[in-house]
Amino acid sequence: MGEGGVLGRTISRRKFLIASGATAGAVVGLGINACDPYTIRKIQQTKDGVFLNHTAWVWQFSSDGSLETVASQLQGTGVGALLKTHDGLEWMSKYDTHPDAVTSASRAGNIASYFEDRGVPFHAWCVVRGEDPIREAEMCADVLAAGARSVVIDLEGGSGFWHGTPTDALRFGERLRTLSPYGRVDISIDPRPWRINLVPMNEFVAMSDAIWPQLYWDTFNTPGNHDGYRAAGFSLPADGTTPEFLLDTTAQILQPYGRAVVPIGQGAAADPGMWGRFAYRAWELGQIELSIWRLGVTRAETVQYLKQTPPGSQPAAPPPTATPEPGTPTKTATRTKSPTKTRTPNHTRTPRPTRTPSPTPSVTPSPSATETVTVVP
Repeated sequence: MGEGGVLGRTISRRKFLIASGATAGAVVGLGINACDPYTIRKIQQTKDGVFLNHTAWVWQFSSDGSLETVASQLQGTGVGALLKTHDGLEWMSKYDTHPDAVTSASRAGNIASYFEDRGVPFHAWCVVRGEDPIREAEMCADVLAAGARSVVIDLEGGSGFWHGTPTDALRFGERLRTLSPYGRVDISIDPRPWRINLVPMNEFVAMSDAIWPQLYWDTFNTPGNHDGYRAAGFSLPADGTTPEFLLDTTAQILQPYGRAVVPIGQGAAADPGMWGRFAYRAWELGQIELSIWRLGVTRAETVQYLKQTPPGSQPAAPPPTATPEPGTPTKTATRTKSPTKTRTPNHTRTPRPTRTPSPTPSVTPSPSATETVTVVP
């Protein structure tokens, strides 16, 4: 999740269609039924009392505030803390110099208790790279066992992110689900049509419970991204990549995977009022959990808005937008040509600007143009 030179590049329609064909072919053969492991996990998670809540991403304590500061910001809001615990095979203390940084699964458990004792739901996130799929899976399972309500895997292609094979992804998922058969494990992705094909979606979806798309309406509102969406067959509204446009196009792109969608919105939005539009359209699409990237750059009013709009409640309808002039593209995301046939997949990527290669840790998503999306610190 990040912004790099690639983000500013456009891609040809031919390249896009080739990539889209790869996605379509990838989902063929996936099917969801009553015996699907995903269905069984959801039933067990409900029995175990895994409840829904909005979340705010925390990258590093040295950037987003100390443990005490983060807890005080979220306490009483119902918004959970989604903390980065590890990156590849390294705990975050390798990158985060703050004394509160995660040094081990045991330390993650202490932090979980600190948040939960103050009424703040604790969730964890990490970057997986495919360097050692078995060990990476064990680290995720250890964090779940230590007390995290869920683990969200930041699954992106590019430097500092996933570079393993589909077989590596299967090995990761099999090991993780052996150790934590019912724990909630989600994936966060860059859902732009030309980026989603950079990771083995089918293999990761199969062991996942939800997909968290990174939807940064300000960051993505660039000519390069506009060209990319048009090449994918989508018609943009006059004001570009609005919250509604991103939600609608992403819903179409992710629908074949058959997973719940938890959209990640832009915490550093130029106009925090856009969160009302984002939440309302997400609710209309049945996406009732929302997430913020990231807490350290988010205004307090946005957190308070989520407090007043808990998961499942109907957000206040935003005021109507001005009627466009004749000939102006409509705001609804529609495809101008039928996409390649896809079949419902079995299982299931969220955003930030480009990440610096090792040893710097990857950050959560925050895209900016047509090609690459990596974490934005």
